[in-house]
Amino acid sequence: MSIFTQQYLSAHTASDVGNLLNQDGVLAIVGYTGDCSAPATLGLIPSGLTSLNDVRYEVIRYPFGRAERGQENGCQWSRIGDLLCVATWITPAECENMEESTEQAYNRLLNLARSFGHPHPFRIWNLLPRINYGDGDQEVYKKFCNGRMHAFTRYGMVATQYPAASALGHHTDGAVIYMLAAKEPSRNLENSRQVPAYTYPRQYGPCSPSFARATRLNMADEEYLFVSGTASILGHSTHAPGDFLVQLQVTQENIAHLVAQANGSLSKMSALRVYLRHPEHLQPARDMLEKIYAPEHLNFVYADICRQQLLVEIEALVEL
Repeated sequence: MSIFTQQYLSAHTASDVGNLLNQDGVLAIVGYTGDCSAPATLGLIPSGLTSLNDVRYEVIRYPFGRAERGQENGCQWSRIGDLLCVATWITPAECENMEESTEQAYNRLLNLARSFGHPHPFRIWNLLPRINYGDGDQEVYKKFCNGRMHAFTRYGMVATQYPAASALGHHTDGAVIYMLAAKEPSRNLENSRQVPAYTYPRQYGPCSPSFARATRLNMADEEYLFVSGTASILGHSTHAPGDFLVQLQVTQENIAHLVAQANGSLSKMSALRVYLRHPEHLQPARDMLEKIYAPEHLNFVYADICRQQLLVEIEALVEL
């Protein structure tokens, strides 16, 4: 039985969520209900995303007691032992200046984590509205990358310390950024089929994306690989623009190659979020991926990908 898990749940009500959050070992719950506003319930993280296969919630479990929870400095936090989860929201109005608002949001998250004695973020999710809106350097995603880089630099983080991450676009207002942080540093892993994102050439924006392809962390004597959002990118170029099935195959190959580099196994993968730009791609995605992974480990999510030519992105958790 894995110590750390991300479990997908369907058909749960708000009262069920409250009951779950009061259980031992429940660190946080991510909601797939299409809402992206700061919640009144501590420990609940509305993501703005919606699931295409009826997942309503994702429960993050770490079975070492009852979670402590709180709210301060514009963040909500949950902590069990040596594991901290922190979330912060950006209002719709603040999203109009995505670069500055992202920098401020990251400053809040990183400073709070450091003050709690968990100065090492190892997995971050960035869920933004209209991620592909704007031309050239004015695109929302590029402005987000600028703000994130500024905050990391201010925090004293260098490129080889950037954690695993995903950045997706949802279809409602506001933004949420949430992260998992540890007391000890993780080890980052790059994919030899791809150049590190933080070395992308200038065509991808003034600041390269600040994340590792995966991070490797030991928790309670078990080792895990957190695979970043992965897409049909070879080198730094989008492969097979417009061809969903080829992109899905290349994405899967990229993940398999990365997991093999870590001496891991696809059979130990779980918590696969499969982000689909177009809902009509749900069935072909299921047809391919359910041959490889158990259906309970798959969550197909309606989301925009960081590059307009990309149609699918997948992230995962691997027990090593």
